[in-house]
Amino acid sequence: MPRPNLTRPRRPWCIAISIAIAVVIIIVIVVPCAVLLTRKHGGEKTNVLFPLYIYPTNDSTWDPLYESVTTHPDLNFTVIINPSSGPGSSAYPSEDYTSSVERLSTYSNVRKVGYVRTAYATRNITAVLDDVATYAGWANQSLTLAMDGIFFDEAPYDYSAAKAEYMQTISEAVKSSSGLRRDRMVIHNPGTIPDSRYENNATDVTVVFESSYQDFHTEKHSLNAMASNRTAYAYMLHSVPDNLSNGTLRSFVNQMSRKAGYLFLTTLTEDYYESFDPEGETICDVMPT
Repeated sequence: MPRPNLTRPRRPWCIAISIAIAVVIIIVIVVPCAVLLTRKHGGEKTNVLFPLYIYPTNDSTWDPLYESVTTHPDLNFTVIINPSSGPGSSAYPSEDYTSSVERLSTYSNVRKVGYVRTAYATRNITAVLDDVATYAGWANQSLTLAMDGIFFDEAPYDYSAAKAEYMQTISEAVKSSSGLRRDRMVIHNPGTIPDSRYENNATDVTVVFESSYQDFHTEKHSLNAMASNRTAYAYMLHSVPDNLSNGTLRSFVNQMSRKAGYLFLTTLTEDYYESFDPEGETICDVMPT
């Protein structure tokens, strides 16, 4: 006589519980691990710090920038506006310049900062403050012409109390200006790692590297040793080899993005702030968003 089958059929609720446990394990363990691995090998969200030292002779001069901004809506651009090594001698820019800047203002992923030279804190501070006031005054002509902050070029890197007071004064002038918009961003550009005593609450971003791709690899160890405050740092590189594969370029940008929240790269070896890079779109494509 055959033995009866004593195995009970698995109940539906047992199957449901097993599935639920498996889902929980995936959510609690697998997904976080996948996210960590992605962060380890990918880049951090980056802002393009774009030096726009190109005078618009007509309404299409800045088309390469408009195209990059349009085709990369998830990528933020901080554009350095520079009519004439500063705001120029007039209260307002020319009609061509005004219309080009106002067009930039129509893009939600664009912030505009005015260029001001400090000559390593040796330029007459009254002249510097006058430049800040001129940019702030642009808002009186049009809110779409208004700047969102100031980019102080040739900032000092070697410390002295007088230079530190100079930079503090002009930075605070930006932060207290009613004519500048948003958070009244302050960027200092010493082009190299400055003395840490220049750090203050009125400075939002410091350009700690401004040189060639080759020089970057020489200075990389010092840059990597800086405090982990990537949103306060910017790198600006020229002479990036134009024969890098997209994968190599993306990996390089990802590595930099973990140390600096603001990046500018160009393959141009000369006039790199006064010309648009033919590889500009490719570079924007690999910027982490």
